[in-house]
Amino acid sequence: MNELQHLAAWVREQYPEGYLLTWLLNQPGLWWCDGELYQAALSRDGARLKRYVQKHEQQEMLQGMTSRFSDESWGALAASLAAIFAVYQKELTQLQERRYHRSAKARTNSDWSPDVSVQKPLPDPSTDPITGVD
Repeated sequence: MNELQHLAAWVREQYPEGYLLTWLLNQPGLWWCDGELYQAALSRDGARLKRYVQKHEQQEMLQGMTSRFSDESWGALAASLAAIFAVYQKELTQLQERRYHRSAKARTNSDWSPDVSVQKPLPDPSTDPITGVD
């Protein structure tokens, strides 16, 4: 466990933006549209994002993170999150469309039988039901 903490500290020092972005993406409730983090990202509000991280900075893995970034960096992090959300929403939409088309195609294929011999015409209502003669 000590090695893992050392590795996390090294990543935090060497790649602070990537580390923080990864931490933000792992936050519970991230994808809720009424959540503080989601709203900060959509509005590309770096100051709001910084306040969110400051609330959680007492955690060992985030200590000193907010002071390492300029205001422009916070804005860039918020823009990165917004871009991730946009890609995620686009992919969700495409998945839903593909599922809809697959289910529509399956319904169409199940209603139509290519074997004509199975499909028989309806009997003529004016014929005798036993002999089939008028």
